[in-house]
Amino acid sequence: MKFILVISLCSFVNNECLPPVQVTTQYESWKECTIAALTISKEIIKKQKDKDVNKSKLATKFMCEEIKET
Repeated sequence: MKFILVISLCSFVNNECLPPVQVTTQYESWKECTIAALTISKEIIKKQKDKDVNKSKLATKFMCEEIKET
């Protein structure tokens, strides 16, 4: 069983998210996918301006989706 990561940057002030982005890496387990999501989330937030993160209460939202192996 493998997983793909889908992640979005969201504002918790207006409850809106940018369109989700699918990470191209396939993960071997749910755990591996969620750890990657946390690492990628941290990098996404670090790239944003402090004032934007604080004003819009930006955070990421992610999902690890199971894919069928062929």
